[in-house]
Order: sequence, then structure tokens, then C-alpha cells
Amino acid sequence: MTLQAPWSIAIAAGLTIPPLVALYFLKLRRQVRIVPSTLLWKKAVEDLRVNSPFQRLRNSLLLILQLLLLLLGALALGHPMLQTAATSKDAMILLIDQSASMSVIEVDGKTRLDTAKEQAKHCLDNLADGAQAMIIEFSDRANVVSSFSTDKAFLRSQIDSIQPTQSTSQLQEAMSLAEAYAQTATLGDDQPGTIFGSEATAPPADVFVFTDGRVEDAEKIRLEKIDTNRLQIRNVGKRDDNVGIVAMGAVRDYDRPDLLELTAFVQNFGSAPRSVDIALYVNEKLVEVQTVTLAPNSDVPNHVTVETQPATKVSSAMTVAFRDIPCEGEAVIETVLRVDDALPADDRAWTLVPASRPIRILLVSDGPAVLDAYLEALSFEFVPMTGKEYESTDDVALLQGRRSLFDVVIFDRVSTSRLPLGNYFFWGAAPKMDEVKIGEPIKDQVIFNWDETHPILRYVGIETMEVAQWLHITPPTDAVSLIEGETSPVLSYWNRGGSQFLVNAFGLVVEDETGAPRENTPWMHTADFVVFLQNSIEFLSSSISTPQSVTVAPGQPVSLSLRKSASEVIVSRPDKVEETVSTSGGDILHYASSRTLGVYRVKDATEEQRFAVNLFNRVESHIQPVASLTLGSETVATQANAVEVNRPAWSYVLLAMLVMLSFEWWVYLKRVFV
Repeated sequence: MTLQAPWSIAIAAGLTIPPLVALYFLKLRRQVRIVPSTLLWKKAVEDLRVNSPFQRLRNSLLLILQLLLLLLGALALGHPMLQTAATSKDAMILLIDQSASMSVIEVDGKTRLDTAKEQAKHCLDNLADGAQAMIIEFSDRANVVSSFSTDKAFLRSQIDSIQPTQSTSQLQEAMSLAEAYAQTATLGDDQPGTIFGSEATAPPADVFVFTDGRVEDAEKIRLEKIDTNRLQIRNVGKRDDNVGIVAMGAVRDYDRPDLLELTAFVQNFGSAPRSVDIALYVNEKLVEVQTVTLAPNSDVPNHVTVETQPATKVSSAMTVAFRDIPCEGEAVIETVLRVDDALPADDRAWTLVPASRPIRILLVSDGPAVLDAYLEALSFEFVPMTGKEYESTDDVALLQGRRSLFDVVIFDRVSTSRLPLGNYFFWGAAPKMDEVKIGEPIKDQVIFNWDETHPILRYVGIETMEVAQWLHITPPTDAVSLIEGETSPVLSYWNRGGSQFLVNAFGLVVEDETGAPRENTPWMHTADFVVFLQNSIEFLSSSISTPQSVTVAPGQPVSLSLRKSASEVIVSRPDKVEETVSTSGGDILHYASSRTLGVYRVKDATEEQRFAVNLFNRVESHIQPVASLTLGSETVATQANAVEVNRPAWSYVLLAMLVMLSFEWWVYLKRVFV
């Protein structure tokens, strides 16, 4: 309780209490009468005693009651106010975050999700009688736990049913659901547990979001139908101590394919420096342990690429490299941070390495066999084929399921639309796709820019490159331009639907005015060209999305090519649960229940395939709650507790005075007539 006019209490008490007490000390001046007896006047004698001047003040219930009455009156003059939680009179929508960071255990022993559910139930307790509420849970996707209902007991049970996930936090879908439901009214009856459907325009709804604020897509949200004045974001949690693995990859040594090199990117998101051990396991066997010292968090955003720091400088983020790891066959590689922190989900990471084998290349070429000699010199296994042969060859000889049977397919001056899942390297041509346009040859232009940091151009001297002509190719808008000419890209790279495309706009050989072949660039006779060709094939083949090397984020759907068509497969999840999944008799498995971190095994009648699920998300690993959340163009401050509302309390004080006055009058009458 707070007082808006505390000075009024002191003034009122000072003016009324002293006179009341004085009345109990003073007596009335009475006329003296001589009487024969006072036997029948005992009450009068008692009154005389009470009004005797300046006698010792005796215990008096009436005095106490009258003092309390005066104090309550003075308190009422002080304008007392009660702080209570805001009550929703119309409708309420509760959005509860169940992402990985909400599993952090706080100092009170409760997880953030447990605290969020308690706060959500507290909001239900303050819901006005007859008002309705709905509940939405969200992480990487949103789900309506309960549509609008007026049954608080049922809504509380639905809140208790929300379970934590190991997924990232994305709010856009949940806010879209809230906006859709906020525009609809609900009908129902008095039966407990009834869920109501929408039928008409509803009154405005209060929207409460319970989260730690680590929302990955906050800036993409556009609020159109929700009034930000009726939107409250409840901040959950306080801890910030977390160290996580945010990226990891493994590649085989090109010269010694029985050896692996693994790199793991580790970052400290806490406010204190940490020294942690990172252990490497190959097929569940401990291979090596390294210790890294990390500085306090430097607030690196999720979209910023962090450069590896020098070994002599302590940074909050560092790359840990494990080299010359023996591994001949297929292997499950796991890295584990041996650290006691708030979020265990990002302390482990997995990657899958297929068995060592030669890179298989399909070379489709029309014209002089130029690239053949280079592929032979680099000891690559390849199958030569003309463009017509490629278009007419049966799928059995080219595909494994829906994926190319070859690790890399090179098209030399051949453009095609026959592009199953695979890795493609075009020379003097481009894939026939709606997003790609092939123009006329460009002559007598120079190369003026290139990305020498990309693995494909590493150790390659582009400054010495001279090319007589190249095609004017317009790649997709999301393509990465590795080498640029004056008016168009020369070398571009992009991903599309599980396939990789590396497009070189110039061919090594072109035709002159007479139709005779001639060299297009002297660069092909330099060591830089050989390094470039090897880098390109290694990059495409090492990043190949074969069934053994698929790695996805939690909740991300996975598509696997099956060797043979099957009606169903068995999926063994990391949480020891096996489930039978239907494929509808096709050769592709689409699997979406990938919300548990770890390695999944997919078995059909002929083979076992695997894929890994890793968190790898800086936003989710940065567990420190935020003070405000920017939703599109609106910045909404977060609140740690329920919004308190000041409500006048003088009416309750007056009611107490009335009860006290009635009791005082009853005591007085009892003393007079008894």
C-alpha cells in the first residue's frame, strides 16, 4: 500500500487524538449533594471515578477503539492506494517461449520455462470473470496449446503441459497466430475445459509474451493488428554464464585421406573470463583434449563473422583445431565442452564423416579434351561424356535415388537443365534455370575484383589472369561473386535445393571467326590454374550433402535419398526413441521431427543413413536476458514482473471504520446498561 497524501495523516491525527485522550483525564464539575445512601447509585460513583481529574489512566477498551477510529480516519485522508496486478477485462493471449535457452536453471533452482509458466498462470488469476484467454507455445515454430476459453482451471493445465525444446526461438509465427486470433470472438458455455472457436469480431486482446528475449527473428516481425499499448513482454531469467560451440566442421586431408582435420568455434557469452577443456571423440572414443581461455563476452551479433584471434591474444571467441586425426571409415565426430554453465545444449556438437574414397567426377564436354589432362594429372577419377550422351543416358547410370552418383559434375561449354541433386562446376556455360540468364560473349574486358579469402581462390594469383572473352551470365540474386569483371561476374557460387553451383563464365577454349578452336586464356598453363582447379573440386566434394554428412538446425526438415524405394523406414532418435516413418513408397524421406540434438539413424531394408542436429546459434547461446525487444520498427521494453496498478483503498478504510464504530457503540451500550 502507498499513500498519496501522507502529510494529511499527521495533521488529522494531531488535531483529534490529543483531545480524545484529554477527555479521559478530565472530569465534569458537579454540584455536591448529601444523600443517605449510594447503594443504588454505583454507576454514578463509577462515572465520578472515571472523570476524576488527573488520575492514572486505566485500561479502557473504548479508548482503544476510539483511537483506532481516529487513526483509520486519518489514514483515509492520506489517500491510500493498493498495488495490484493488472486485470484483463476482455481477452488475453499468452505466448510462452519454450526454446533451448528457456531450459537455463536459475539461482532459485527453477528453469526459465517453469518461471514463465508460473507468471502466465498468475496472469490467468487476474483475468476478470467471464473474460477469455488463449495460449500459444513457440520455439522454432509456434503451436496453439489452447484456443480461447473462460475455464481458468483448464487453461492452467494446458500451461503445465508445455514442454521444453532444444530449438531456437523465433517469434514471428507466434505473433502472426496471435494477430489472427486477436481479431476473432469466441463462443462457449460454462462447461469446464471447453475450447471455443472464432466466429465474429472480438474485443481487443491483451498479449503477454514470456521469454528471455533471445529471439532470432525479432527484427523481421511487423505488428499490424496488435496494439503495442496492450503488448507486454515479461522478462524471464538473470544468468548469463554460458560457453558454447557455435560452429564445427571436419575435412579429410587431400594427400592423406585417412587423416581428418577438425575445427570447432567456441565462444564465451558470459560476463566473466572462462578456461574450458574441449574434448574430441571419434566413434565415442576419446582422442584428444585441448584447453582454451576465453575473455568475457564481446556481444558478437549472430550475423557477424568472427575472425580467428591470434594465439597470443585472449578473445571471447576462438577457433580450436584438431589435426591429423586417424579415421579411415565412416565416423561420428563429437566435440564436448567440459564446463559447468547455464546452457548444456550448446556444450556438445556432432558431425558425420563418410568413409575415405576417391572423388568421383563426371566430365561432360563438347569439343577439345582440355580438362581431361588436368584431371588425370591431379589423380582424380573421372568419367568423360559428351553433352548428347549426358542428356540421353538413363537415370540408373547417373543417379543414386534423386542425387547424382558423382561427387562433382563438370560441364565444359555445355549448358543443361538436367540437374538432379549434386555439385556442379560449369566452364563457359551455365545451368538452365529460371534465375539464371546467359547473354552474349564479352570481349576485351579486364578482371578488377576477386575474393582471395574464399577457399576456392586460396593460394591462387588472380592478378595474373588474362581472359580473351567470357559469357555475360546473370546469376541468382543470392549468388556469391568470387571474381568480377567490369560489367558481369566471371566466377559465381550459389546453393539451391541441396545442390551447389560453381559457374565460371569463360571456357579454356573458344572458337575463332572461322570456327576453329583456340586458347581463351594463357592462365591455363600456370600453376595458379592447377591450384584453382584442385581447390574448386575439393570445395565442392568436401561440402557434398551426401546422406552421411547432413547437419541441420533443431526443427529443420531433412530430406534423404533412399537407395531403393521403400514404404517406411525406422528412425532412431538421440533420445532413444524409435519411430516408424512412412515414405509413401517413394525414394525420398522427408523427416521433420528433428528437435532433439544429436545423431539420428535412418534404417531401411538395405542401408543405414545418419544425420546430425546441432544448435549452432549465437542468439540462443547468448542467454543473458534483454532489457528491450525490437519487433520490426517497434521497441518494446521488457518487464521482470507483472504490471502493478494503483487502485484507491480509501473505500476499504471507510468500511473498516464503519465496522469499528459499530463495535465501539456496542461496547459502550453494554457497559452502560449491564
